[in-house]
Amino acid sequence: MNLWMDILRDLPHVMANHELLFDAWQEGGVDGIVIGPMEFVSADPPPSDRFITGNLIPGTQMIDRNFSLTAAFDPNPAVYQRLAVEPPADPADSMPNERALLHKTLQAASDRGLHIMVMYAGAGAGPGGDGHHLRDPRSMNAHLARMIDTLEQFPMAAGAIMDGPEWGYEIAPHHMDHRSFIFHNLPDNVAPLCADLGYDYKALVAAKDRLYRRLHNLDPRQIRLHGGGGLLGAVQIFGSDPDLIAWMQFRIDSVTGFFRRFREGLTAEMRRPVKLGVGPRSAAFAPLCGYDLAQMGDFIDVLLPKHYFWHRGFDGFVGTVFRWVETLCAWNPKLTDAEALTVVEAMFGITLPGVEQLSDFESALSPEFYEQVAALETRRALAVVDDPNRIVPWLDTGRFPHDGDPMSAADLRRLLQAAGDAGLRRFLYHHQGCLSEGEWVVISEQCGQPWRALQSAYRPTDKLSL
Repeated sequence: MNLWMDILRDLPHVMANHELLFDAWQEGGVDGIVIGPMEFVSADPPPSDRFITGNLIPGTQMIDRNFSLTAAFDPNPAVYQRLAVEPPADPADSMPNERALLHKTLQAASDRGLHIMVMYAGAGAGPGGDGHHLRDPRSMNAHLARMIDTLEQFPMAAGAIMDGPEWGYEIAPHHMDHRSFIFHNLPDNVAPLCADLGYDYKALVAAKDRLYRRLHNLDPRQIRLHGGGGLLGAVQIFGSDPDLIAWMQFRIDSVTGFFRRFREGLTAEMRRPVKLGVGPRSAAFAPLCGYDLAQMGDFIDVLLPKHYFWHRGFDGFVGTVFRWVETLCAWNPKLTDAEALTVVEAMFGITLPGVEQLSDFESALSPEFYEQVAALETRRALAVVDDPNRIVPWLDTGRFPHDGDPMSAADLRRLLQAAGDAGLRRFLYHHQGCLSEGEWVVISEQCGQPWRALQSAYRPTDKLSL
């Protein structure tokens, strides 16, 4: 097994130490890097600070307010003119020394044979249109133009990786203002997109509202009767609502269609062949987010499903299931933990070994979890491609993964072993700024030459950053 190392925005640290880092990483099994967005942060936050970046769909970006961003290149107006969009402004400070060192770093990576992909290559795009981002052609072209500009500015890169857009997958009340809350997914500007795809917008909104009410009024008898009853049983639990099924299919048609159009535009406009990667949630959650992995495998070069398994925080597998169960119990006081879990299992088709009540989630990451759940999520992803090298799951563990509970080096070892036994060839570690020594010991032993601290000048950064 090999891995790509995610650098994220920690460009100054990597650029200043790239020869040492590349030596150590390659010895440990790294055969590619994922870098970006191509922006310089105004200051390198100290280890105690937490640095946050979210899904970069047009117009959305999260970063600690104490830091500003400066693009690592001046936009090429010709690229934006070809796509009839407005280019972003030139950065106020060109930062020539940093730019030169960035190019030197990427060239050194290329000379070593490291595969280079740019993350968030569309970051810093100019203004889009007023429509929904999954439909609006100007918004897509603004994002597409910025990605093309980025890839042309950095010809060492083989391609780009997109993390979203996607629909939400959380129902917990504290996600109501977060990008992942599913009941905020049908604003008015989605109506034209529904019409384009042949869906009745008002019917989908009504189905969404019925689901919301249904999840507040679950009948324990129906759950006990239909739990474990396969597709037909799940349909009964959720109210035998045909428009609910239509809403789920709309989510898939809209997201998959967006990426298909984006891939076609990138191929048509780029002056050289480039790869496009997309990072969906893991196979269990992907359909709810709008991804049909089998269709995506037909036209996306690399799929990077989220092998994020931690509890709490955000985007973690165990944490997401826990929040669904916890919320359903809060909405339905007569429901037991086990009955709520049955509903969630019917929704996602998953079973957490040894978990029957909320307190069991604290020990959900058992050896059996990796042997069963992590392995199954790996096999499901690998099933959609003709080459296992096209599946490169995001993987994060360590002290504070995405605000979540710690996952130890032992957890990482079990995860890699289970995924490897299921056929995985490569993963993407997210990210080098929070890589701990324990994790690097495991990764290097699994993927390359075992790292020994007393014999190496390299030390993983381990900054507790997101």
